[in-house]
Amino acid sequence: MSTIVISGASGFLGSHLTRHFVKAGRRVVALVRSQSSLHRLTDLLNEVQLQFVDAGDLENALAAQAPIEAVIHTATDYGRKGAPFSRLVETNVVWSLRLAEAAVKAQAGCFLNAGTALPPEVSPYALSKHHFSQWLKWLANGSETCFVDVALETMYGEDDNPAQFITSVIIGCLCNVERLPLTTGEQKRDFIYIQDVVAALARLVEFYSREEAKQCTHRYATYSVGSGVAVPIRQVAGMIHALSSSRTLLDFGATPHRPHEVMFSQADLTAMRRLNWSPHYNLQTGLSRTIAWWRAHKEERLQCAG
Repeated sequence: MSTIVISGASGFLGSHLTRHFVKAGRRVVALVRSQSSLHRLTDLLNEVQLQFVDAGDLENALAAQAPIEAVIHTATDYGRKGAPFSRLVETNVVWSLRLAEAAVKAQAGCFLNAGTALPPEVSPYALSKHHFSQWLKWLANGSETCFVDVALETMYGEDDNPAQFITSVIIGCLCNVERLPLTTGEQKRDFIYIQDVVAALARLVEFYSREEAKQCTHRYATYSVGSGVAVPIRQVAGMIHALSSSRTLLDFGATPHRPHEVMFSQADLTAMRRLNWSPHYNLQTGLSRTIAWWRAHKEERLQCAG
């Protein structure tokens, strides 16, 4: 049986992907750091092979898993809490490139990179992700491995980081905090529910596992993954407030926009629709499911996050 290797398997996207492929009966190797919290994978630990990658030999680690159908790279450093730029580059470019090179040596069928739709000038994080994408284009030259760059719009869903916008608003509203300071909320974002992201990446793995895809002369491809709809942040916060029946005051305008704020972002789904994929969940349904999950797990997960 071929293997699905998932880097960052303990994270938000990585854990949902791990769960999907385990349920599909696939052999999954989860690449994690030894200090990573595994709370998102607790019920899967007997069904996946954990591979700790702190200072290990990635080339030999992946070679031992052959045949590899796909390496799905979700591990990333967002650069929060004043992280030095050098650490961002080390994780998002240097370590990531080592993983991609190891995938080539292991003759992996495809390497899927969970990238970002943010333009490089927005933040050091976005810049580092774009730098890595440029390296993937070079690595694809003459490679037998297909490289697939996925520009992800704003994900949300069950068990996301409490610091993320949608999750922080949900938690604040469910806790009925007195007020939530927000920007004016004029920014329009493309919010995509995590189960739709998982389905999109699974579809890409399926497509690039076909013989016709393997014989393609173009070894590097890009796809945009989102809902295809841009919605003002103010509207999203209001929807969460209503769906959670909250008493919290949404204090729009109390927080200034971040430097280099993106005021509009929306996925072009043309390429993904050619692969017969489109989002299954609209914003209201995705938010309702996410709110219900947090209502049931709020205390448990906030303790884990702390």
